[in-house]
Amino acid sequence: MSAAPDELREWFDREGLTRRLIEYSEPGEIVERICDPLIALGPGDNDFVHAPNPAACGWPGAPLFAMALDDYNVFLFRWLEAAVRLDLVRCAHCGKLILDGDDLPDPDTWDAIFIEKELVAWMLVHFDCKRWLAKKLKGMQPFDLSASLPPAIDLSALTPDETERPPDVGTLD
Repeated sequence: MSAAPDELREWFDREGLTRRLIEYSEPGEIVERICDPLIALGPGDNDFVHAPNPAACGWPGAPLFAMALDDYNVFLFRWLEAAVRLDLVRCAHCGKLILDGDDLPDPDTWDAIFIEKELVAWMLVHFDCKRWLAKKLKGMQPFDLSASLPPAIDLSALTPDETERPPDVGTLD
């Protein structure tokens, strides 16, 4: 189910972000299915994409092998910000387009969420939609979702300061 190259898969494994499912087939064979982390670009089961590799996006920050999960979260937040500017992201709950801007009206303010249960995924959701998201995600399994390749987003123009977590910024929820 995953499109992750070996380096990215190894990193996801190291960070405990892959999910595995063991199945038995008709002739008695054991089949292992692996699902790497996903990104929800909208509310539907078909709105998921595989988490991108920083190198494929021209990430000017630390290389993947040197990253901790916190570093990958910074990369992914910058990737999501760029995706919002390109109008590629809808709220993971209501489906309304996530808007770019600092002074958004209350109904349009949003937050980045990181889910790490059965489903490992990052998503954007309006603040008013956050309270309903847990009910929507309950019981959702990554093996039931159809994920596609992530959109090609170039982050090579970021400055070094933009590749590190500012001291006053928390982590993805």
